Amino acid sequence: MKQNNTSVGFLSIFLVVVLASILTLTAFGVGLSVGSSNAAALSAAPGQALAPGSMERTPRQERGSIPGPDAPSAATERTPAEPTVSPAKGALSDDDPLDEKLFLEAWRLLKTQFYGDLPQGKEVTYDAIRKGAALFNSDMEGSFEGIGAQVELAEGGGVRLKYLYADQPAAKAGLQAGDVVLAVDGKDITKTTLLEAISMIRGPRNSKVMLNIRRDEQKPFDVTVVRDRIEIPVVESKTLGDGKIEYISLRDFSSIAPNRLADALNQALAKKPKGLILDLRGNPGGLLDASVRIGSYFVPKGPILIERNKDGSEKIFERQGRYLLGDTPLVVLVNGGSASASEIVAGAIQDAGTGILMGEKTYGKGSVQLPNSLSDGSQLRVTIARWFTPKNRGIHGSGLEPDIKVELTKEDLAAKRDSQLDRAVQYLVDKISK
Repeated sequence: MKQNNTSVGFLSIFLVVVLASILTLTAFGVGLSVGSSNAAALSAAPGQALAPGSMERTPRQERGSIPGPDAPSAATERTPAEPTVSPAKGALSDDDPLDEKLFLEAWRLLKTQFYGDLPQGKEVTYDAIRKGAALFNSDMEGSFEGIGAQVELAEGGGVRLKYLYADQPAAKAGLQAGDVVLAVDGKDITKTTLLEAISMIRGPRNSKVMLNIRRDEQKPFDVTVVRDRIEIPVVESKTLGDGKIEYISLRDFSSIAPNRLADALNQALAKKPKGLILDLRGNPGGLLDASVRIGSYFVPKGPILIERNKDGSEKIFERQGRYLLGDTPLVVLVNGGSASASEIVAGAIQDAGTGILMGEKTYGKGSVQLPNSLSDGSQLRVTIARWFTPKNRGIHGSGLEPDIKVELTKEDLAAKRDSQLDRAVQYLVDKISK
C-alpha cells in the first residue's frame, strides 16, 4: 500500500512537473540553455510571470501580450507564482490519483501546436527539471518592495545577481552584478530552488536581510540590505556629450510606453541634438502592439516584423503612426537582457539602417503563445509562431548581434563605469566631427 501511494505521489509530481515544463518549452523553445539570461526579479508581491517578453495570444486576439509588463502601470518586479498551468478548483493534491486523461490532453495539444522540436520520453522530465529556472522571471508593473535586483541560478548553487537597479537597496549596499548569494540570514541557499531563494531574500519595506556573498576569488562575506519600495520609471531621459547628445532609456513595452516614449523623443529632438541614444538594455519586452508603434518612430517605411506560424503562413506587421527620428544619428544600446519586444524594435531599426546596435548580443526571445483551456479549467500555453525581422532574420533562440560589440566588464561594474554608454556617446561625437 505504501509503495502504491509512493508511486501515485511520484506520478502526480511528474504530471505537475511536465505541465510546468510546458511554459518553459513555449517560452524558450526546447534545447535552449538555462543560465544565460533566465533572470528572475526579487520583490515582495507574489504574482504571475512569464519568460522575459513572451507574448500571448488568445484565439480572437490580433495582438500578443504578457501579464505584468503590459499592465497600464509602469515597470516592477514580482516573485512568480506557478504560471504554466492555472489550476481549477479541485486541482491535484499529493494524495489524489493521477489524472492521466488531463495529462494526455495537455500533451496532445503540445504536440499538435508547439512550434519547435519536443523532447521525447524521459527527456520531458529532465527538461522540466533543467529548465525550471526559466519559469522565474520578473512580472513588471510599476513599483514593488524588495532589494532592487534581478537574479538567476548560479553554477554550483546559490543565486547570481544579474542586474541591479541604480540607487536602489542592493546597489546602495555595495552589491555588484555578478555577485553570488550563498546564504540568506544565515541559511544556506546553494541547494534550494530559485523560487525558494527569492522567497527568502524578498521582504517588506524597511526590513533587513543579511546576504552571504561570493565575489570572484574573494572569501565569502556578509552584506546587510535594507529592503525598500522600488519605483522604476518607464522612460528616463538626459543630455550627454556636452549638450550634443540626447539619451532615452526605455524600461518596458507596456501599454503606456509608446506615448511616454513619444513625449520623451519629441522633447529630445526639439533640442536639435547631433545624435540620439535609445537604451534598451535590460528591457524584457511587453506588448506586441507597443513594439510596433515604438518601432515606427524609428523606421520610416516597410514592416516592423514578420510573424511566421508553424504551418509556414505569415503575417506582416506594417509600421503605424508617424516617423519621429528624422535624420538624427541613432545608437541603440542592447545586451543579454534585451528581449522580445526590445528585439523586435532593435531588429527593425538595424534592418532599416536608421541606427546601429551597440553593446552585447540580445536575449533571443521571439514567440507567440496560444492559451488553451483544458477540461478541468486549467490552462496550457503553447508557442505557435515565431518573430522574424523585416529582413527575415530569426530572433528566437538566436538573438541580435550588435553592429559594434562593447562588453560591460566586471572592472566597469566595480568602478561604476558604463563603458557601453561612454562608447555610444563617443561614437556619435566622432560622427559629428567627421
